[in-house]
Parts: sequence; C-alpha cells; structure tokens
Amino acid sequence: MELTLGPVLFEWKSEELKRFYDAVAEMEVDTVYLGELVCDKRWRGTDDIAKIAERLTSAGKKVVLSSLVVVSNEAELNRTRELAALPYAIEANDMSVFNMVDAKTKELRAGPHITTYNVPSVEFLQSIGVERVTFPVELSGESVAYNIEQTGIKGEIFAHGKVPLAFSWRCYTSRAFGLNKSECRHDCKHDPDGMEIKSVEGEPLFTINGTSILSAKTYSLIEFTGDLKAKGVSAIRISPQSIGTGELVRIYRARLNGSISTEEAVEELLVMSRKIEGSGGLCNGWYLGRAGKEYVAPAAACTTPIG
Repeated sequence: MELTLGPVLFEWKSEELKRFYDAVAEMEVDTVYLGELVCDKRWRGTDDIAKIAERLTSAGKKVVLSSLVVVSNEAELNRTRELAALPYAIEANDMSVFNMVDAKTKELRAGPHITTYNVPSVEFLQSIGVERVTFPVELSGESVAYNIEQTGIKGEIFAHGKVPLAFSWRCYTSRAFGLNKSECRHDCKHDPDGMEIKSVEGEPLFTINGTSILSAKTYSLIEFTGDLKAKGVSAIRISPQSIGTGELVRIYRARLNGSISTEEAVEELLVMSRKIEGSGGLCNGWYLGRAGKEYVAPAAACTTPIG
C-alpha cells in the first residue's frame, strides 16, 4: 500500500514552503500532490510549482498536480489550464478539469472533493479515463470497500490531517479580520495550520482556512492500516501540517511496514497532538459510519495484521 502526501492546504510563506518540500524530498512517501486547492489568491505560478515538481521527481517521488476545489471565474479557469498543461499527472477537485485533460495523454485522478459516493459515480469517472479515486472523507470504510470491490478502481483514502469540510467563494479569514475577500491581505499566513474557532463552552468546533472550513480535530486512521489494506485500498494520504509532517510520515511508514504496533503508533500520534497548539485531538468517526468528530479505538483495529 502506498503512502502519499497531500497538497498543502494552508498559506505558508514562500521560504517556508521551499524548505518544506526540500524536506519532503527525503521523506519515505511514494507520491506528492502539489497545487493550490483553497484560494486563487494564494497562487504562486506554474514556474514555482514546476521547480518543486522537478526537485521531487529527481528524488524519486511521483508528482501529481491538484486543482482548485472551486473554479468560479475565468481567472481561476486559466490558472487551472496552466496547471493542467504541466507534464505531470493531475488530480481533479472540480469537474471543470475533466474538460481540460485528455486522459489518453495524461494520467487523470479524482480528488477527495469530487463526490464519488457510489458505484455509478465511480463508473462514470472510469468511463472518462480516471485511473484513481481519492474517496470523500465522510465515506465510511465499508462504503469505500464496496466501491472498490464493485468497480476495481484504485482507491486512495485521506488518512491523517484536519479534514476539509466545506469550501466557499467568500473568505472566512478575511471576514474574521473585518474585511471582504476582495480586500485580501493574506491574513491566512498568520495561522499556518488554520484559525481555530470554539463554541461558547470552549469546545473546539472548526478550523478556518481562507475560503474553507476544516475540522478542529485531526482525522487519523492509523489504527486501520491493516483494515484498509484488506479492503483493497491502494494508498493512504497524509495532509501536511506546519510542524511534524516528517514525523507523521515516519510513524505511518513504520506502521505500514509492521515495525511498530498499532498501540505504539497511536501513542506517538497522541503525544504529537498534545504538542501542537490548536490540534483539537484526534477523530476517526466517519470511517466507522459515526459522527465525524468522534474518536473510537475498536479492539479489532488493534489486532488486524499488516501483511
């Protein structure tokens, strides 16, 4: 089973992003997704993306380019066309991408923001040349297994990170600073893992990230690596965070290799979570068909073998 690194969902400074991908080149991940999913105003240009892609390719990583989730105007369409023109596989997160890419000449994937909830939707994507689907984060493990079994699609799962829940044309971060999206001052960069918001009782609710809302808690399927393999999942994805991404990769790789137990892996992740301000703790409810914010550690998950 492959280990992949998703696109950076937050706004990081240029030098921080460069240092991050220099470090990624040395990490034990098979595939790295590059691109801007959240906001066109964060777009850094195809030249910068191409340089990072070349660096990662030379380090032996497979590079896949991820598109914006909401493509709503001509400027965003043009950015997406520029991305699709680069000589790498592309992950569509907006349906418009499927009209820009010839699947006969370029590998085409469907990202977690394409609503592949059932067999007919997967079969449609296969009919237009999609080779791999990263299933929506709210889909249960049993539903993922059924879709893979019925269609034979290569399936990827979002396995670790704050969960992207919703995207909007309006900017939540700008609003928090009393501004409209058109008055953007790139305030997102002040919160490299998003801005946490809490209930009046002080319970972490969500994470604001520009035009997107994420979970407050960190979604983690470390207990289910054996179960995911048994269900036919081809790859699991880690979503980058500003602190400790390399450590996350190490833990997940060790679990996939069977060199550490589930209990050891969970404890290491919990220790990491406590060190990161605003992490909100762990959750995994959706995988089990429960409320997404719940964290359940079933005994069966702790005994499922990797091999």
